[in-house]
Amino acid sequence: MSAILNSPTEAPASLCRHFGTCGGCAIQDKPYDDQLAYKKDKIVAALKDVAGLPALSMLGSPSVWNYRNKMEFSFGDVYPPVPGQWLHLGMKPKGRWYTILDLEECRLPSPEAAPLLAAVRAWAAAEKVPPYNSHKKEGQLRHLVLREAKNRAERLVLLVTVTGEIPKDSFVAAVKSVYPATTILLGRNEKVSDTAVSDSLEILTGDGFVTETLNFPDGSLDYRISPQSFFQTNTLGTQRLYGLLRDWTRELNAQLMLDLYCGGGGIALSLAGACAKVIGVESNRDAVADAKANAALNGLSNCEFYGAAVEFLLPALLDMEPDAAVVDPPRAGLHAAAAAALLAASSKVLFYVSCNPESLARDLKMLAPRYRVERLVGVDLFPHTDHVETVAWLSRRAADEV
Repeated sequence: MSAILNSPTEAPASLCRHFGTCGGCAIQDKPYDDQLAYKKDKIVAALKDVAGLPALSMLGSPSVWNYRNKMEFSFGDVYPPVPGQWLHLGMKPKGRWYTILDLEECRLPSPEAAPLLAAVRAWAAAEKVPPYNSHKKEGQLRHLVLREAKNRAERLVLLVTVTGEIPKDSFVAAVKSVYPATTILLGRNEKVSDTAVSDSLEILTGDGFVTETLNFPDGSLDYRISPQSFFQTNTLGTQRLYGLLRDWTRELNAQLMLDLYCGGGGIALSLAGACAKVIGVESNRDAVADAKANAALNGLSNCEFYGAAVEFLLPALLDMEPDAAVVDPPRAGLHAAAAAALLAASSKVLFYVSCNPESLARDLKMLAPRYRVERLVGVDLFPHTDHVETVAWLSRRAADEV
């Protein structure tokens, strides 16, 4: 195995006071180099039955504290009631998904997040706005979502509630008293599921979105991020991940690249400067709209995006004989029909980006009759958690290898 690359060694003077109780961080008590070694072992263990793999290298996160650009906090009842305490606002405790832990600190977003939570708790108590109880179907406040542009001074706050009157002006004032929000929104969610997704959005102040910049050695890209857009949660780590794929694409001298499961176009846009043309495919139409808007924002005319299931559109795209395809599927991995199409295609190279080592192992074995793994890199976008990304370069086997 190769040595761990580019890992910060910063460590806190003490652990977060909520570590061990909060469900957010699982391995914060490990020094960061040990976290990377742990994640490397996790990938190796998951891939142990995949034959012929190269040595695995690791790319650490450039920053391990205050790195997250998105946080979703939840409101909850105080039960049994406590005098002087109106509601809870924070994260779910480890292994207890029916209650909420008040956070007095959190080291994953910016340091201003904790004072914001306190200010919103105080606002709700002063205005007597109750938390939503999903069992009783009563109350109003469901989630508080933060999105922070790490390379720009832009911050977004989204309050998710059920239908009902909310004292909007005092909420905006409470937020701005402690947090440098550039835009604040109110979202409504009437669904039974306990997710921070809104059926409708109302802008209370600002533009309703933030713009983040990803910086690369040879330039930068701007991404408009709306409250419900997908964007990787570690900005500086994402620069490393996309930069790696950008460098690999340049090595190919590619004319046509495919970005499958492209989301909001993050990878596709980063590859646009390294090849002649990129085509992205994504089933979520809202994400496709974000991808097109971000291509226009950056003046990129060599990107095309299509809203369709990858397994449906892929056979036609492979007929165009792309030089390579990037696949970045959800945790479940490749759809069987997509894997079959890739096996039958003539593409010489695949770049596989995985957020789940177990489904990656299954898919690499499925692709093994036609593709061999040339390079394997673990990329840590989630310090202090047990999650890790894995990136693989697969090359098509020669005729005498098949």
